Amino acid sequence: MKKKILYFVRHGQSVYNKMNILQGQIDSPLSEEGEEQAKNVAPKFKNLGLKHVAHSPLLRAKQTAMIINEQLNLPISQWDDIREMSFGKWQNELKYEYWDDFRHDFYEHGTPPPGGESREELYRRVEKEVLNICNNIDESPILIACHGMVIRVLLGKWFTNATEKGFRSINVPNLGVFKVEVEFDKDKINPISYKYVDLLS
Repeated sequence: MKKKILYFVRHGQSVYNKMNILQGQIDSPLSEEGEEQAKNVAPKFKNLGLKHVAHSPLLRAKQTAMIINEQLNLPISQWDDIREMSFGKWQNELKYEYWDDFRHDFYEHGTPPPGGESREELYRRVEKEVLNICNNIDESPILIACHGMVIRVLLGKWFTNATEKGFRSINVPNLGVFKVEVEFDKDKINPISYKYVDLLS
């Protein structure tokens, strides 16, 4: 099997993050603070030896990737299935405190929000797309600019016991970065290791 190094980064603060609104797949752009945060941390990505930048189609992740890539000047590509989890009917309406009451059912039992994705649906979608990235981008390390639930569910399934405690142990701040080593072939991806890379200090 081949090996690659992936760096997952969550987007900077979005307008909906600032307003404490559950956004999911709603296309909320970066806030002014989020843009400034991304610009401040972008030069630190030069030290990671990156070869390619991949990003979600949602504007907040795309903007983050583009700001970082202004420092790197690397090939950049969009991957639709690393977009954020669908929160269904709750998107664009529900404040985070209401989602808090539902998190146990989602993390422990995989229950989807009304009209949204289950934990397993999200995981399968994202894992398949990450495998596609590995198979279609020759050089690594690869930076993958995406979303909090995408990173938490993927790493929670790969590297914890996949219980509520395990998923919640993956803290993903805005512009939080995780280095992940994987091995893969055409049809399968196996996680090897991960660690949080603190570029925010």
